[in-house]
Amino acid sequence: MEQRVSDLEDTNNQVETTTSRVQSELENLQNKLDEIENRSRCSNLRFVGVPEEMEAGSSVIKVVSELIGKIILPDRSNPEGDLSIMRVHRVPFVSPVNSKYPRTILVNFGDFRIKEQIHSQDRKAREFKLDDGSRFRVFSDMSVAAAHRRREFVRLIDDFKRSGAPAGIVQLTKLKVLYKGQAKVFQNVQETRNFLQHVKKQGNS
Repeated sequence: MEQRVSDLEDTNNQVETTTSRVQSELENLQNKLDEIENRSRCSNLRFVGVPEEMEAGSSVIKVVSELIGKIILPDRSNPEGDLSIMRVHRVPFVSPVNSKYPRTILVNFGDFRIKEQIHSQDRKAREFKLDDGSRFRVFSDMSVAAAHRRREFVRLIDDFKRSGAPAGIVQLTKLKVLYKGQAKVFQNVQETRNFLQHVKKQGNS
């Protein structure tokens, strides 16, 4: 009887180990697929908060060109010159149709350098103000999974800092943690949480 119980425990441990390994492999595969999708989005930017009324008598591409030339990059030698905009459109509503919040504008740039200049200005300014007092922001375009992972990492940053391990976002969707003189970069949220628990335990010991 004892041998049978022991055999069952061994079998259960093997199943748990195999399940954990398979889950890890699936998550790694999902991360690779997600990375491929985000590479295809690397030349896109999302303009959030731009009033739809601005397109009255105009077009969305004209509105975006003016925002870039007059507000975001006014110091360009030719502010409204060739911005290498390949495609631009408002994304469908994900909230109720009667929402008063304007739909996000998705812009694809043929010149990655211009896209990066715009994104860099947004990081510096944090937000841009229009003549009517409304404000808008510009964000990198990324997959739903990547956006979720980034939000989770942002929530963990303060916890790491309070535990004596400075942390910050790198490459849009990864978390870099400085701990005991070494830098660790995480792409997996659960692994990051596990490491945070380790850091906290070390600090309390």
